[in-house]
Amino acid sequence: MTEKLSGCNRKTVGVRIKPKDGLWITYQLRLKGISQTDLASQLGLKHCTVCGIIRGLRHSTRIENALYQTLGYPSFEDMIAAARGKGAS
Repeated sequence: MTEKLSGCNRKTVGVRIKPKDGLWITYQLRLKGISQTDLASQLGLKHCTVCGIIRGLRHSTRIENALYQTLGYPSFEDMIAAARGKGAS
């Protein structure tokens, strides 16, 4: 993945990644051939930081933005809705 991710500022509206969402996100990344380590490297972060966000242990708007953009969703909320089976894109 060579495309630079935009750092758009999304206001938190109460939607956070839950551990079960994290499993889905990890699976979706693998389907695209992207590891958490790849994403961390692209963002200039350690793997454990990205892993903590995906597992729902921490919160980072920057990483959450990178996740939904990498997975091709129009917004973080749409990505979480898809992870939770709510029928979002």
